[in-house]
Amino acid sequence: MEHLGSTDGDLWLIETAVAQGPTIWRAYVTGSTPAHLITAVTRSLADQTPVARDPSRIPGFARDRMSVSTRRVPAADIASALERRVSTLAARHTTPPAAAVPRHVPPPRRTR
Repeated sequence: MEHLGSTDGDLWLIETAVAQGPTIWRAYVTGSTPAHLITAVTRSLADQTPVARDPSRIPGFARDRMSVSTRRVPAADIASALERRVSTLAARHTTPPAAAVPRHVPPPRRTR
């Protein structure tokens, strides 16, 4: 993580790379970035909990510098995990009922 001076305000560069290798991931954060997003990114980067990834999608230069393990999981466990995930996501993205659209009522006509 590096703080870059900017005429427009704060600018931070967050970058992941392996030693002597290319950049794997890069993000720029400005002073207008919401604090909760900066907090979420930095917490995620500092978290040491292993992350489940498809080994075939990890770049070779990164795979050489990490431990990768695989294990078999019963299909029933995967199905129930998927159901829980779908339920959780559905609950997060429920939209409130649409407000009734007011009918257009023309104003009363003037009479002489």
